[in-house]
Amino acid sequence: MMPEFFNEMPEDLTGLGRRAAVVLPKDFGAVVAYTGLKSDWVVAEAGAGSGFMTVQLARISKHVYSYENREEHYKVALANITKLGLDNVTLINADISTLDKNDLNLIFLDFKDSYNYIEDMHKHLRKNGWLVGYLPKAFQVCDTFYQFVNKGEHIRFASTKHPVRLRQTPLYEKGIFTYKLFT
Repeated sequence: MMPEFFNEMPEDLTGLGRRAAVVLPKDFGAVVAYTGLKSDWVVAEAGAGSGFMTVQLARISKHVYSYENREEHYKVALANITKLGLDNVTLINADISTLDKNDLNLIFLDFKDSYNYIEDMHKHLRKNGWLVGYLPKAFQVCDTFYQFVNKGEHIRFASTKHPVRLRQTPLYEKGIFTYKLFT
């Protein structure tokens, strides 16, 4: 059995308000491990929710452009970012489709129909940039998988709950997809 402290979140995250489900540090760690997130990276995030992922991205990267289109979630994320005094975050109360930044190192998508935005996000990534999705439902994993397969693209799935399985239908509860853009 693991010691209890392995389940604890960093102290500054435990005092933040919540309105939506949050990306836990263990899942954020998988994103860092797969992408190699660095301190000079500029990233965009969609589906800020309570801002937990925003905070974790801001700790490492140079700047985070975070999008949240739901007003109630935007207010909670703004309060959390302000509470922590993060000056490398631009929080935008709009849909990620309004993204006007290019040459991004990483785009992180965390909302239910993120697979519909995959094609549009490519133009915002720099060469060797990363498109990452956080997919808590099996149908999201399947829909995302087929978006890439139908285009002849390669995709890598990682799961923080189950071993990685790439079959015709990847059936696991939660996954993180990573896609590296080589252009």
